Amino acid sequence: MTKLKKQTAANWIGLVCFVAAFICLLWSVILSFSIDIWYDELFTMEFAKRPVGEMLGLAARDVHPPLYYIIVHVFLTAFNGIGLLGDGAGQIAPEVLAKLVSVFPFVIIMVYAGTVVRKRFGLLAAGIFSFAIVSMPQMPEYTTEIRMYSWALLFVTGMMIHGFLLFESFRAGNQKGWDIGNGLALWLYASASAYTHYYAALAAGIIFGMLFVVMLVLFVKAMKSEGKESVSFKAFGMLIICMNLTAIAYVPWLSVFLSQASAVKANYWIQPVGIRSIGSAIKHLFKGYFVNELVAVVTAVVFFVIITALFIKNLLAYIKDRQDRNLFVVLSFLVLPLLVAGGLLASVLLRPVFVNRYMLPAYGCFWLAVAIMISREVEALFQKKADTEKEKSTVGGKVFAGLGTALLLLILVTGIVDYKSFIGNEKYRIVNMEKTLSLFEDISPDTVIISNFTHVQGLLSYYLNRDSEDYKVHLYQEEPEPLIGEMVPGLETIDDPVDIANYLEGGKKVLFLGSFNSREELVKQWGEEFGIKNENQGSYLMERYWFDVFALKNY
Repeated sequence: MTKLKKQTAANWIGLVCFVAAFICLLWSVILSFSIDIWYDELFTMEFAKRPVGEMLGLAARDVHPPLYYIIVHVFLTAFNGIGLLGDGAGQIAPEVLAKLVSVFPFVIIMVYAGTVVRKRFGLLAAGIFSFAIVSMPQMPEYTTEIRMYSWALLFVTGMMIHGFLLFESFRAGNQKGWDIGNGLALWLYASASAYTHYYAALAAGIIFGMLFVVMLVLFVKAMKSEGKESVSFKAFGMLIICMNLTAIAYVPWLSVFLSQASAVKANYWIQPVGIRSIGSAIKHLFKGYFVNELVAVVTAVVFFVIITALFIKNLLAYIKDRQDRNLFVVLSFLVLPLLVAGGLLASVLLRPVFVNRYMLPAYGCFWLAVAIMISREVEALFQKKADTEKEKSTVGGKVFAGLGTALLLLILVTGIVDYKSFIGNEKYRIVNMEKTLSLFEDISPDTVIISNFTHVQGLLSYYLNRDSEDYKVHLYQEEPEPLIGEMVPGLETIDDPVDIANYLEGGKKVLFLGSFNSREELVKQWGEEFGIKNENQGSYLMERYWFDVFALKNY
């Protein structure tokens, strides 16, 4: 095989990965055409459909910055303005559009992969990155979830890429000038990160910090070299300007952030963290959707070991050769572990504020670094022996080439398994949601509806009141969450089972849509205390919440 053919073979692998990533995104678009949402997505839908002023007031009382909600609001408003939003023929449901809005950032990331990443690191790296970012564990769900994570991932990844491009201008010397284009992109992505998710803001701070330290060290070194080395003071100045502009842009939200931080410190739902949190984070990142639990755990361990080995090799290579591209891999890779370290440290010093999904903003940087490391090892196999004789003649060179190839195969297998599972799960939810919507059509507004779970109550009222606000859903012996109580119509409470008996006595139709095992205990209790009979009419699913429908009777 000639050198050209061997290089082409590596490019073909990259192209196949690109095509696979495109097919995955196409499936995400198809699967977006369903109105099933879960409780966190309910917040998005209720925030986004309100005027911006009201939305900002509500978001200030939540635990997330407002930019993502504004993005969804803009899309909903635009489609509504041209008559394409709704349930009629030729229209798109708001929930469907909101899901498609979550797919869009991955399209932009693929554009970056096909341009900036491909030009600097090759088609193979670009293809692996594109496939990994949509198919690795956790990622498929977030291609369609109506939450801010796909946008946070885009903003942080874009910031890292443009930060590196600015660093290239810095290394090129003064002939590059201020590099206003990459500086502007760096500032916009950093500000957008900070206004999208607080862990994206932390990731932006980490990227700024790493770039500043590296540029400062190289600038001081160049100053001491007495003209032997040249770096761009203007590009370094542009970085400092971007950092200050980002801080200034965040001033309007700073008081809200401090207020939210105080509320979280006083009371928040996240459980305490410990040494096990590190293992849990690793599983979240690497554990695939394999049917066999042992296989899933083993693959996660293999992922961790190989990637750690490749990173150490890349780090040592940078220390030895000071190649800028090795530095980019190091910096991109470090965003994720530093983000986790920051979250765990804050959880120890203040109160628990870290859960695994908060790592998602840094996943783009991480998988980009991994893709580049893999591509270098795999490409070594497709080059002439003379081109890599020094490295491949060593046992270490052969071992790392094998590890890179094995990791590529593992990514392909895990990605296919995970995305196939995602497709199956989404289809299952869609079928069951259609059944649930049929149930809702048969419920009249004068029916007394009772739920024993806040999430189910909120979603029930959301769906039942899509076309009107005539339905009432009663939460048994609990209060709905304040923000949801303000936004979703028809949320009521019922504290005493005697009220249920009175409704039945007055001839009302009463349905108990019960969740968890406690539903059986409740209907038993009502029967023993007030003689209320029940008929289980089946189980139904709303996205991820199962509930049984009990028709309550007093005869």
